[in-house]
Amino acid sequence: MMKIKINALILIVSITFFLAPKTVAQEHTNSWFRTTLSIPIAEKIKTDIELQHRRQNDFGSNNLFDKNLMYTFRTWIYFKQNKDVVYAVSPFAYFSNYKIIQDESDAVAKPTNEYRFTASIELQHQLVTKFYVVDRTAIEYRVFEGSTENTTRLRNRLAFRYDYNSKYNVAIGDEILINTTGTDAQHIFDHNRIFTNLSYIPNSAVKFDIGYIYISRLTKSNIDLIDESNFYLNFTYTLNKKPSKR
Repeated sequence: MMKIKINALILIVSITFFLAPKTVAQEHTNSWFRTTLSIPIAEKIKTDIELQHRRQNDFGSNNLFDKNLMYTFRTWIYFKQNKDVVYAVSPFAYFSNYKIIQDESDAVAKPTNEYRFTASIELQHQLVTKFYVVDRTAIEYRVFEGSTENTTRLRNRLAFRYDYNSKYNVAIGDEILINTTGTDAQHIFDHNRIFTNLSYIPNSAVKFDIGYIYISRLTKSNIDLIDESNFYLNFTYTLNKKPSKR
């Protein structure tokens, strides 16, 4: 099953990049910050509450903290069937999206609001001791305020993870996002993410993720790709978990 999904992903990536525009309009440098409160409900069920803030460089600047890019609030419900299969549903998410700054007027444009509903499945397979391949497939329905048409988006993430020990793991992977409804033929490709991540888990209640994501993005108002360098820091706190003794 995992082999079939990997082959399908490779095929989708190849076709999408063949059809997508190749011109790069501009490069951006962004910073992403996310805080998650994780609440266990039962042995196999938990819920997450996420707050996120992203910032971007201004026009003519390389400062990745200059201007607002996004504010988000999102909820998740997870069902862990076993250590290798996890189902997830996000019944509600709110996004305040600022324009990607490509000229000076974009810096003062008002944000647009989005509501998002998501379902996903994540599969994990151990290749050798401490080394895993992880595949996540999700579908999102995006509702926009104003004149922007609502869209359905598919996303698939394939990653390789090495668990160094109980406190550290590293991962590298790729995620592709494709619009299936609410768009024209030129904008079926949404964006692609190449990423690397380092996780630090000091105890059972606390987790830090730090990493880098390189994105090639195609916005709805453009036919040229925008390249982004994104540096992120995520903090997760699990409620009702007693920190393990060192």
